[in-house]
Amino acid sequence: MTFLCHSAATTAARRMTMLQPSAKAFDCNIRSIYTMAISRELPNSFGGALSQHFEESSADNGDVQQFLDMEKARQQHKTYISELRKVVPTLVLPALEDFPDCSFVEDTVVAIGNRALITNPGHESRRGEVDSIREVLEQLGMEVVDMRTIGKNKNKIFSAHCDGGDVMYTGRHLFVGLSDRTNYEGIKMIEQVFPDVPLIPVLPVAQGKQVLHLKSAVTHLNETTLLAPSDPIGHKVLRAMRANELGYEAIRVPDILACNAVVVDGTVLVQDTKCETTRQALQSITEKLNLELRFVDTSELAKKDAALTCCSVLLSL
Repeated sequence: MTFLCHSAATTAARRMTMLQPSAKAFDCNIRSIYTMAISRELPNSFGGALSQHFEESSADNGDVQQFLDMEKARQQHKTYISELRKVVPTLVLPALEDFPDCSFVEDTVVAIGNRALITNPGHESRRGEVDSIREVLEQLGMEVVDMRTIGKNKNKIFSAHCDGGDVMYTGRHLFVGLSDRTNYEGIKMIEQVFPDVPLIPVLPVAQGKQVLHLKSAVTHLNETTLLAPSDPIGHKVLRAMRANELGYEAIRVPDILACNAVVVDGTVLVQDTKCETTRQALQSITEKLNLELRFVDTSELAKKDAALTCCSVLLSL
């Protein structure tokens, strides 16, 4: 994530004081059991997908040349979908060749229960991905709201932007990260569409090129347990989320890529890792929570700023 400078972050902090959690009761009719998932095939144009954060991080580590193995990326993507299909029915949409990032469907929508908010992605090159997602969700009978129609300013410009990767619904709270892909106006739109869910805005406090979205640094295993890196990035993000104050336990692991987990009805899919400390910590906590742990290698997809959650949208219909 390219984080805001100090002055911009200070301004954002002032604006977001107005976005503290609502006192409204949580809508208990919103289900937390997923009944289907949506994914999309990897396009042949995937080599042209955005990759700023991975490339910058690699350059910092002295590895300037990062070549994408397209066949390996395709196989990893297929394996992810195969693992996902073992736990939830998954609709795989055809690739959109004009949009190299189209497989990262998570960024196109925020969905809770039967209501979906179509986003206006933060990067201009990705904004053509959302129309086909909207069509599918409408065909599924969901109540669909489009950020592009309600997020215009007085000059009729789409001022609200959001990537779904910045939005994490734990079942109790809706955490939304402010970033260069999700702005203050986008957060306000989310609050309007999901007024019964307490929304927690998260300032972009964690410096580091490994973090593109909020969920690049933290995801959840259940309604009270978070997964976050053990380095300063994790500490800063958890503090910005007010995680301890809100009653969350944070499981901290060294490998930040393994902090991006997909939890589907008792099964946890997580990025495969060579870090033994991380593997042992994940195995221990999933056993404690009676969850099934499965490691999935998406290292090649990560060269295009991907994480596991990017590759699917989970629905509770």
